[in-house]
Amino acid sequence: MAEKLFGIVHFFINPGETEAFKEKAQACMEAAKADLTGTQAYEWFISPDGTQAFVIEIYDGVAGLNHHGKMVGKTMPALLAHSTLKIKFAGDMPTDLFAQYTKRFPNAEHAGPRFQGKLQTPAPGTASSGPDTKIFAIARFSVHPGQEALFRELAEDCFAHVARTEPGTSGYEWFLNESGTECLVLDIYDDAQALAAHMTNSGPKMSKILPLVTSKVHMFGAVPAPFLAKFKPELGTTYGGPLFQGIL
Repeated sequence: MAEKLFGIVHFFINPGETEAFKEKAQACMEAAKADLTGTQAYEWFISPDGTQAFVIEIYDGVAGLNHHGKMVGKTMPALLAHSTLKIKFAGDMPTDLFAQYTKRFPNAEHAGPRFQGKLQTPAPGTASSGPDTKIFAIARFSVHPGQEALFRELAEDCFAHVARTEPGTSGYEWFLNESGTECLVLDIYDDAQALAAHMTNSGPKMSKILPLVTSKVHMFGAVPAPFLAKFKPELGTTYGGPLFQGIL
C-alpha cells in the first residue's frame, strides 16, 4: 500500500470574523498551489452558519506533508488570528514528527495507521479543473468492548467489496488505533450518483458493522438536498458544509 499521510483540521472561527477568515484561507490556498508536489488533497469546507471550517488533507508521506508545511507556513499565523483549531492526523506518521506538531498544536491527535485504503497512486502535483461534484464523508467508530476482532474482520470484508465493485468511490481509507477500539474512515465519492451507489451496494455490509460500534458521520461537499434532509445530528450524522476551495 502506497504511503499516505492524512490530516483533518477543524477550525472554530472567531465570532464575526468569517469573511476575514475566508480571505486568509484563500491566501493559504494560493501559497499551497504555488507548488503542489506531494499534495493529493487540500479541501476546505465552511459550515452553513459560517462558524466553522474543515480541511481534509492528503499527502504523499512525510515528504509531502513537510513540503506543504514549507509552502503554507507563513500564511498560518494570519489565519489563526481569526480562529482556533483542532487537528487529527491519520496514517503512518513517525513518532518524532507527531511530537513536533504537538508542540505547536497541543490538542493534536493521531487516529492510527492506515490498515486499508484505495488511494495508491502518487499525487499529480496539480489542481483539478473539473466541476465540484465530489462528496466527502468522515466516519468515526468507537468499537464496543470485546468486538474488536469481529469489527476488523467485517471492515476488511466491506473494504474488499467496495474496492472491487465501486469505481465511483475513489477514496475509501480506514485507520485503526493500536488497541482496535477506535476507527476513522474517510470516503471520497466522485459525485452524488457514486454516493447513492455506495449506500445501496455496501449497505448490507455496513449493517453488520454498525451494531458493533458507536458512530458519528460528518459529510461535506456537493451533497444533494434530499440526502441532507435525512441527516439527523442526534443520530450522529451532520453536514460540515459545501466546498469552499480545493484541488481534487
